[in-house]
Amino acid sequence: MFRAAWVAVRTLLRPLFCFRVEGLERFPAGPAVLIANHPSALDPLFLAAAVPERLLFLAAAEFFALPAVGWVMRTYGSIPVRRGEVDAAAVRGALLALEGGRKVAVFPEGRVTPQPDGRPVHRGAALLAARAGVPMVPVAIAGTGRVFPLGAWFPRPGRVTVRIGPPLPPPGAERASQDAATEAAMAWIHAHSAR
Repeated sequence: MFRAAWVAVRTLLRPLFCFRVEGLERFPAGPAVLIANHPSALDPLFLAAAVPERLLFLAAAEFFALPAVGWVMRTYGSIPVRRGEVDAAAVRGALLALEGGRKVAVFPEGRVTPQPDGRPVHRGAALLAARAGVPMVPVAIAGTGRVFPLGAWFPRPGRVTVRIGPPLPPPGAERASQDAATEAAMAWIHAHSAR
């Protein structure tokens, strides 16, 4: 069922948005934490369509209360996260998924951010990778902020590219190691989402 839906979504997105995926050959087998930029509300759709396996997304808990959006998120298997606090239940859910061999996707900016604004990003992705002993995979999403900017009701024509970066080794248990891993991933993402 997932494979058929994935093929259908990719088939629809390619002509509508000149949708391309680069670096899929670097996509690792086994569990990993994907860390991506978040220029548009459509990013989860394009990230899910970019890779040939089902991702589990960490997503703000308040979106699960929205009728259609919440239903899609629950059906797809997203993990709700309460904003503004360390959500132990979300961490446990993500770690269980990683231990089960799944991939977890995290938007460390914590919200749609059309342009990097210099504020510190959350290090939750690095914390999960460290605790589970799995690689972090930086993913740069380019073009979604133009095709579906904040405040838009409908997508516009345009080009969307998802670039998968080289997996980074699991960070250490120390906060400094996790901060350095987050900074390295975000530096790669910013360098590859601007083109």
